[in-house]
Amino acid sequence: MAVYVQDIRGTVNRDIDCAFALNLGMLIGDYLRPGSVLIGRDAYTPSQMIKRAIGTGLMAAGIDVTDFGVVTVPVMHHNLQDLDANLMINVSRSPLRADEINIKILSNHEIPLEQRPTGHVPWNKLGKLRYLDNYAESYIESALGLISSAVKDTGFMVVLGFDEGSPPGIEGEILNLLECQTVNVSFRGSLFGESFPLINSSTISMISDIVKASGADMGVVLDNDRDSVFFIDERGNPIRDQTVLSIFAKHYLKDHDGPIVSSVVSSRSLEGVSGGRLIRTSVDRVLKEVYERRAVFGGDEPGMYIFPEFQYCFDGTFAILKMLEIMAEEKMTLSQLKSDIDEYSRVEFSVDCPNELKDAVIQRLVKYFRDKEPELCDGIRVEEPSCFMLIRASRFEPALRIYIESESSEKTQNKALDIMKLIETLMGDMND
Repeated sequence: MAVYVQDIRGTVNRDIDCAFALNLGMLIGDYLRPGSVLIGRDAYTPSQMIKRAIGTGLMAAGIDVTDFGVVTVPVMHHNLQDLDANLMINVSRSPLRADEINIKILSNHEIPLEQRPTGHVPWNKLGKLRYLDNYAESYIESALGLISSAVKDTGFMVVLGFDEGSPPGIEGEILNLLECQTVNVSFRGSLFGESFPLINSSTISMISDIVKASGADMGVVLDNDRDSVFFIDERGNPIRDQTVLSIFAKHYLKDHDGPIVSSVVSSRSLEGVSGGRLIRTSVDRVLKEVYERRAVFGGDEPGMYIFPEFQYCFDGTFAILKMLEIMAEEKMTLSQLKSDIDEYSRVEFSVDCPNELKDAVIQRLVKYFRDKEPELCDGIRVEEPSCFMLIRASRFEPALRIYIESESSEKTQNKALDIMKLIETLMGDMND
């Protein structure tokens, strides 16, 4: 299984080109040799180009490659153990920017990506390449075996939203087997305009309108990788990721002692339903912690959920099925499940910060808030009686990510202004 995820993001043919991808494949191959790797992609042309270059680099390093073609991360991961592979690599368009590619490396250990490939293997030791078809059946069969028949008895209607470059979805096939109706919506690139992120006001509004017009029980927006999902209730209202985490956690903790795992980003909503059984960790260790702590459930923003009863993988497809099961067994709508969860005023924003200053700014914040005994496992999280503040360095951009949550919108906004001013002051002092 793969419990460690490494992301590489960059602009196509600038940050990430064929030479970069080839070297990346050789680097990973050098580290693994001998070994076997699964590779897959979404339906975009740049993803195909980069995936082929990575596969070539792996073969040049003597690694056997199994090419899934166009596939989702959960489906490919479900085949990892049966195919006796060391790790898997998925290439897709970033859900945040149209010109960016996202390379995901999933393994049971961290790959030291800063090293350099040592060279090619002899011609007679090249890795072998094979293509795999009909790989979804085992995923579908296993997933269906874990979902209550109550879903089939209820007969839900679900609106499914995808990007136009998304892999062919198996969600409709599974829901059809569960005797649910589906409405499939493909978002074309022109819909995004200057605001490309897949989860934006245009996509949410479209799914919301279709949910209300069709009388559907739920709407979802799935990313190309299928490792995250965004939920919309039967009234057309978006559901916060943190609320969805709490709905799932509450369901699993009803019959299990726990624990559950999320990151330092986690809301007090999740703490409230966990009854002290929540383990917080750094953003990049959530999956690993779920596995090592034998948690009954785990997840993180944005819309990423782990169901250990099925597999140790962020799985948006299974999240849809599990949510329908909860609705069916509790005989509640999604809006009713949401109403059972306490929600707080919450803001999330970024402050530009040069990469070379990120750590220094965080250290100064630690010193500034030392009397409040901050949590330091990923950035700095400060707890106060009626709110919390989290400041952490972005993994991909020259910026600090700030999360603030409190009992009132006024206090949240005031805290946000205070933190922005504080960070600007600290950076100004460092530049003087």
